[in-house]
Formats: sequence, structure tokens, C-alpha cells
Amino acid sequence: LGGVIVCHDITQIKEEELLRAGQSRVLEMIAADASLTDVLTNLVLLMEEQAEGLRCSILLLDRDGKRVRHGAAPNLPEMYVKEVNGAAIGPRNGSCGTAMYTRRPVVVTDVLTDPLWADYRGLAEICGLCACWSTPILSAKGEVLGSFAMYRQEKRGPRPEETRLTEIATHIAGIAIERQQQQ
Repeated sequence: LGGVIVCHDITQIKEEELLRAGQSRVLEMIAADASLTDVLTNLVLLMEEQAEGLRCSILLLDRDGKRVRHGAAPNLPEMYVKEVNGAAIGPRNGSCGTAMYTRRPVVVTDVLTDPLWADYRGLAEICGLCACWSTPILSAKGEVLGSFAMYRQEKRGPRPEETRLTEIATHIAGIAIERQQQQ
């Protein structure tokens, strides 16, 4: 007598299913005309659920095209969110302000030494933020709408799965922001 036991790890399959279900929920919120704040908050929370220790934010580009305004950051310290709200975009304005200005992703693996973070270094240290990578959120026409950022409490850059999450988040956020602007 004998037997064969075959084990197959389905963790990744289940995680993908949960991510797709979460994306569907957020897209349904957009279709149902939920508030932009609720949509963006749910999107940020969905992304944070995908990786332990990840904190995310969405900043919106103000109508003047020169300043950022808070979009969603449910798990970043309130002091940090308040300080960044209204900050100017520019070639050396943290990860988000620089990403919006250059229209390109910005990866900062150590916010305490990177020159882009000179104006925010002390705040980041107080809040325990060590790394931040940010990607501009673009409209279908290529206009900057805001930025999506991922923060870590350790010094490192994004892993491939985090880069993939960023692509998903910026795409969905772009849809939500454009829809809200059209209405």
C-alpha cells in the first residue's frame, strides 16, 4: 500500500483573485459616481493590502498646475499629509512634486540623503519614511493629473510586483480623476 500526496501552493493565484476583485470594486465605485475621495482612498487601501509595510498616497495637481493637493493617504501620518498639501511641484520637490514636474517616475531609495528630499528630509525622518517612489498620473491626453506614491520604512527601491501595482493604481486613478473633472 502506498499513496502520493501532491501539494500545490495557490497563494499567488488567490492573491491575484483578491487584487482583481478589489480593482473591480474601485471601478464600480467610479461607475456609480462615488466621491473622488472615496474612490482614491479605496484604491490606496487596495494597493497597501498587496504588500506588508507599504504606505501609499495619491496627490492631485491643483488647477493652477503648480501645486499639489491631498487626494488620499489614509495610512500616512496626518502631520506629513498636512505639510505636503499645497506644496509646489518642481525639479527638486520630493518624489511626487518632481514626478509631476518631469512627467516621469521618480525612485528615491533613501529620502534622508537624496537631494530631491532636502525640503522634506526632517519631516520624513520624524514620520519614519525612508524610501519613496512616485509615478505621475496622466490623463488619456497625456496631461498630468497627480501622482501615486509608495513609501517604505526601509531604504530600497520598488520590486517588480510593486512596479506592477503602481501601473494599476495610476491607470485607475487617472480614470477616476478624469471622470470627476468631466462631471
